[in-house]
Amino acid sequence: MSLADRMIRLLWAAGGEDVAERVLKEHWRVLPSDDPSGRALRNRLVEVLALEVPGGFAKIRQAVLADELSLLDDSERAAPSRATVLAIVRALPVGSSS
Repeated sequence: MSLADRMIRLLWAAGGEDVAERVLKEHWRVLPSDDPSGRALRNRLVEVLALEVPGGFAKIRQAVLADELSLLDDSERAAPSRATVLAIVRALPVGSSS
């Protein structure tokens, strides 16, 4: 799945079609070459999404988790290492569901 497809899926899952379209149009930026998995872009989009969808923190976290899992290969998904699990937990946005 391409990076664009992943970000569309993430934004759509957490904010719906209108929010996804608006956020992508206003905040899509060229990725740094040292971030091929797009985590820096995702972090920027998640920050904006949190402002666009107040009270949607749980959906945003779920969407980020789904995106992180999509980056794993079959063997990592079947038996993730401790380091993989910790990396996923660190990637989840920190905040409040209130």
